[in-house]
Amino acid sequence: MMTLRQRLLLVAGWITAAVVAGLVASGAVAVAGGQVLDRPLRPMTAAEVAALPVVAVGAPDDLGPHASGGFVSTTGAPAQGSDNAAGDPDDPVGTGGSSATTGTTTPRDPTVGADDTDFQIVSVDGGQASFSDADGSILLLWATPKAGYVASTRSQTEERIVVAFSSSRGVWVIEATLSEAGIGVVTRPEPLT
Repeated sequence: MMTLRQRLLLVAGWITAAVVAGLVASGAVAVAGGQVLDRPLRPMTAAEVAALPVVAVGAPDDLGPHASGGFVSTTGAPAQGSDNAAGDPDDPVGTGGSSATTGTTTPRDPTVGADDTDFQIVSVDGGQASFSDADGSILLLWATPKAGYVASTRSQTEERIVVAFSSSRGVWVIEATLSEAGIGVVTRPEPLT
């Protein structure tokens, strides 16, 4: 008798669990607005893709300095959706507390017309950096840290640049110097200080 009672309770428990699961699923479909039962999305046809609007992008008018130290093509116009769209184009524009200059200068892209000895890409465990020789001074074109690392420029002169890639595990340093022979690079790991 006891065994039959336990079996009946087990069956009743399974039935109760199935009813509760059905109610929860029904509530989820109601919350989703019935979209669960809608037919699946179909892929777009070639004609529909061709009918999509396309924004024309023209050739850049100017070369401007990139935030990471390299050069990137820019148009000089405010970005789409920028709050400065109605501002005066002659207003000086500065970044992060630096003083802005009102004179117009056209920066030279150090990679244009450069041969193999004028620039160098260096890789270490913490990331990569690219250096260029431009008019007798060394430039840091870009520094890209690997995941978990942060890139920083420790020092920069016309003949020497030191870039560090730091993480919680250690520091990797790239020291690039400019000499008569070209760009010389020394890499080294450093302990955390």
